[in-house]
Amino acid sequence: LRLTKVTVEDSRSYQCSVNIYNDDEGTLAATTSLLVLVAPSTPICGIQGTAEYFQDIKLTCKSNEGSPAPTYSWKTYSTQNMARPFPPKTTEKDGVLSLFNVTRETSGFFVCTSENRIGSASCNLTLVVEPRESFNTIYLLHCLQKTTAHSPEEMEFHDKEEPEAGTLQYRDDKANSEKKQADRYEDKDVVPEISHNNSYISSKEKYDGRGSDIESQRYQDDQRDRYRGSRDRLDDQRDRYGGSRDRLDDRYDNYRGSRDRLDDQRDRYGGSRDRLDDQRDRNGGSRDRLDDQRDRYSGSRDRLDDQRDRYGGSRDRLDDHSDRYRSSRDNLNDHNNHYGGSRDRLDYDRRYD
Repeated sequence: LRLTKVTVEDSRSYQCSVNIYNDDEGTLAATTSLLVLVAPSTPICGIQGTAEYFQDIKLTCKSNEGSPAPTYSWKTYSTQNMARPFPPKTTEKDGVLSLFNVTRETSGFFVCTSENRIGSASCNLTLVVEPRESFNTIYLLHCLQKTTAHSPEEMEFHDKEEPEAGTLQYRDDKANSEKKQADRYEDKDVVPEISHNNSYISSKEKYDGRGSDIESQRYQDDQRDRYRGSRDRLDDQRDRYGGSRDRLDDRYDNYRGSRDRLDDQRDRYGGSRDRLDDQRDRNGGSRDRLDDQRDRYSGSRDRLDDQRDRYGGSRDRLDDHSDRYRSSRDNLNDHNNHYGGSRDRLDYDRRYD
């Protein structure tokens, strides 16, 4: 038997048999094996799994040809092409290299060699371990300043001197800043001068009822002297309530925005002249109260001098009353309510003067 151009497929066992007529003794057949030697073909290297951080992957190596069957071996090199050992827990079997919990340090070059008695072949594999997709997430943090409702979009903040309470510093000049401030508080209404006049009228009416113009002028001086003729308290009230009519509304709400206080005074005295009678009974229907006031100050101008000395002879006390009743007509209403909204006190004082 002659075989030509044998291939790996011709590798097998062959048997030869001999037949001799009337001879059954001896060996009648013989067997032989044929092995066609073939060098390993270039192996194919691959990766099973995803080369990401903390994943388990497998590197495969397989030669399609080779007789006898080739054996496989792996070697690894760093990115600087330096030989290195395998990572911990690495296993190798039948051309499969198993890597566990891979990291960036696992990245590098891997070489697989397929070898038999005839020859050998190898393949190279480059492994790059990348972070997971979740690690590629970029977090953007924004730091925002909470602004007051209806405040301008552009504002400037300083870390040196604190601005006055209730005000905002704009990038515009001072004139524009004041204009914006006025536009912001649309309900701002300047009424202190009206309050000043009302307070003056109320004071004058009060002292005209008691006696003379001197008494009225003295009371005005007392009002002006108390706060040294300035408008400090008026400015304080404006700053405190943001330049608005909030405090006026508060006073209206306190007295229910109506004439309830006047009605309360009328109900208290029965809507009659009971208070006048009460005052007459209290003072005995005589001029005792007037005499008592005159005796107290010796019938002279001591009270006038005493008040002037006490308040330094200025016009601050009048401004104080203007500020005290917050740019409204509350002081006038308060005096009207105090005497029942009538002219009872005036009639009473004139009757006993």
